[in-house]
Amino acid sequence: MDETIGGYLEKLRHSCGYSLRLAAKKTSLSHGYIRDVELGRKNFTNFEIIPKPDTLKKFAVGYRASFSELMRIAGHIVTKPTNEFEFIELDFNKVLYIRIDINDTVTYHSSTQTFFEFKSLFEFSLFEHSLEKNGYLRIKSGWYVNLKMVKRYDEFTGELSFCEDFENNNIRIPKILAISVQKEISKAIKQNNLHNFNNSYKPFIRTIRNLIIH
Repeated sequence: MDETIGGYLEKLRHSCGYSLRLAAKKTSLSHGYIRDVELGRKNFTNFEIIPKPDTLKKFAVGYRASFSELMRIAGHIVTKPTNEFEFIELDFNKVLYIRIDINDTVTYHSSTQTFFEFKSLFEFSLFEHSLEKNGYLRIKSGWYVNLKMVKRYDEFTGELSFCEDFENNNIRIPKILAISVQKEISKAIKQNNLHNFNNSYKPFIRTIRNLIIH
């Protein structure tokens, strides 16, 4: 089934981490209208809502999305899909660590896959609060480790490991910072050894725009 413009815009909003009211502020549209568009109908009626080009431009700017792609999905123009990214529902409980670079590229590392996403500093600052509430620790500039996935910690080298033998997916914490976070890491490792991961943590699932790397 083809993607609807409403469903696509809803995924874009979620990938930005925007509430309806924040989306309204970013797009200069009312939050009620935005929700009607996402649902594909106007309140109390069955009339389908297809945003006009000027409105789609506001969505494109507010969501940092491709205007031409929005125009294509809404049916205003006929072009080939850009396929620059795909929407992924990512369980952040199972992400090992996150890295953000100066180009606003966020990299999510799991044990088997790597995902990429663009986030502005403003968007990431909103997201960072959610990370901290869900057990992530900032270990150095632009690096966030999921304490729920840490298996071992070498106090002498400052090296974290997400497996038992330090063979793969290791991260080294700067010595200056290692001292201040050592207790928090040790507590997390003890908890990880006592509890079954799948039963210990609430779902932390977010929609991201995973960049398709060619």
